[in-house]
Amino acid sequence: MKTVPYAAIRLGGGVLATLWCIYVFSREGSVPTVFLGLVTFTAGWFAAQRFGRPVGLSNRPPWLDTVLPIAIAAFALLPAALYPFLGTVSIAVAAAIVVLFFAGMSISLGVGPFANVKVGLATK
Repeated sequence: MKTVPYAAIRLGGGVLATLWCIYVFSREGSVPTVFLGLVTFTAGWFAAQRFGRPVGLSNRPPWLDTVLPIAIAAFALLPAALYPFLGTVSIAVAAAIVVLFFAGMSISLGVGPFANVKVGLATK
């Protein structure tokens, strides 16, 4: 194999992550947490479409390296931010909400115009 199957990896990972999130929401979630999950999935989808560009000859880092610190911070802050509205927040549900952002990005990149190339986030 001479090329990396980026599209298959992105689609497979995105679908598996989404299925795990559905499982978590069905066991521990509520209507507001499912709604937040849909919002983060959609935000990830549109972020990938808007900012995902082939890395090519530039030295931009791949998208996961670019977004991972943001996701870690969101995962750390999400339970504290949701507590006043929901009363109790499961760590699994908070993780599922954040993971759906990446699932949205992954699936979006897997079906988008740059499905089989290394992608970085760029504003231009």
